[in-house]
Amino acid sequence: MRRLLLVSIISCFVFGLTLAGCAHVETTTTNAPVAINSPAASPAANSGKISSTDVVKASAAPLEMAAGGAAMVSVKIEVKEGYHINANPPTFPYLKATEVSVEAGEGLTASQPSYPPSVTRTFAFAEKPLAVYEGATEIKLPLKAAATAAKGARTLPLRLRVQACDEKACYPPGTLNIPVGVTIK
Repeated sequence: MRRLLLVSIISCFVFGLTLAGCAHVETTTTNAPVAINSPAASPAANSGKISSTDVVKASAAPLEMAAGGAAMVSVKIEVKEGYHINANPPTFPYLKATEVSVEAGEGLTASQPSYPPSVTRTFAFAEKPLAVYEGATEIKLPLKAAATAAKGARTLPLRLRVQACDEKACYPPGTLNIPVGVTIK
């Protein structure tokens, strides 16, 4: 009975560490990483200055479309070498997926984004390989203009939520604002 209790306690502790590895942090007063191993295990863990938005860059080229027409916004993402972001969908529900969202308006509506295929990597902090994005990748966002959309230029405010991790730690999630120039002809 004691052995079963000890195994249960150890299992809960290991599961808790796995959750802490890439769990979402709603608010934080610093950009300190969530340490998976000892704080001295990673130079990034010592500096306490890395945020998810420091290691991920995103952009989208301006586009033109006709009133009543459709277009595809390509959100280009670049993840700094040595880091990854969780795929969409993520491997586990508690991981924070990479997610693009848009404030539609001015006669524009967006459909469901198309997320790229992920790569599967094994990390010291996870029992199972995780689906992630590394390096350069791209999310496609279908966009439609209403037939009554006013002609002219406008800015479509996109947001990209990411949570970056390295081999030892995950950092607080962040949001990148990506203004996209859209011209309705």
